[in-house]
Amino acid sequence: MRTIRDLRLAGLIAYLAALIAGLLASGLVHLLFRRQGQFGWEGINFYGLLEGLVFLIVFTLSLWVAKRAVKVTTTTLLSAGLFVPTSARRMARTVPVINALQSFEGNIAVLLEHGQPVGIIGIADSLVPWDEAPVVPGDTAASELGSLFRQHQIVFVADGSKVYGMITRERYFKYLGAK
Repeated sequence: MRTIRDLRLAGLIAYLAALIAGLLASGLVHLLFRRQGQFGWEGINFYGLLEGLVFLIVFTLSLWVAKRAVKVTTTTLLSAGLFVPTSARRMARTVPVINALQSFEGNIAVLLEHGQPVGIIGIADSLVPWDEAPVVPGDTAASELGSLFRQHQIVFVADGSKVYGMITRERYFKYLGAK
């Protein structure tokens, strides 16, 4: 799963690649017409409009190809990586963390042993070991969690021994905008 930083970098590179492709195509058209095109401050002519149209077409097609290749959201791509999806850490809601099984009275909780998470209580009939639970790092992009939610109702967010919380399938699909 990709992190926010990975998505930001992918969006920036894809946008810059599309921009360079558009500028190169427009520049080639400009050279093809012996530098007669004017599209800017000094004036506008047919060749200049043709250069602008070539730039627009190549830039748009390059963005479309880049979006499919790097699989980033449209907002991330068009903002050149400035706007990225929410991180799993920000989306997670707190989950009770307990140190002993006897003290648990809620629905779902993370069991700690010597400060380290060892299991989860409440998502199965017995204790689910921490290494078998769906756990993602906090800087994972929330948009990347779809494959986990196809298999699990709840995904836990933690970095090492620091447990940030959990994301339910319902909350995830609400984040995506689905009902």
